[in-house]
Amino acid sequence: MALQIEAPETIQLIEDLSRRTGESDETAVRVAVQERLARLRTPEEEAERRAEVYALVHEIAGYFREAPDMITDPGELLYDEDGLPK
Repeated sequence: MALQIEAPETIQLIEDLSRRTGESDETAVRVAVQERLARLRTPEEEAERRAEVYALVHEIAGYFREAPDMITDPGELLYDEDGLPK
């Protein structure tokens, strides 16, 4: 979908925003719309989003539980018992 903006005030606002953020006009508009939509989420949408984030956190945490124990001293990997490089 192509979007053509003809209102001078809107064009000025977009240019001001992109100049302040250092983003392209397209990126500035996209981020502004995303932020506005985030503020307009219903409580149900917020709860759904929160549940998605929690599910992702639990999934990632599972990878850490399955990982082997980490060696706390990196020197054990790099040096032998006499302190010489392996």
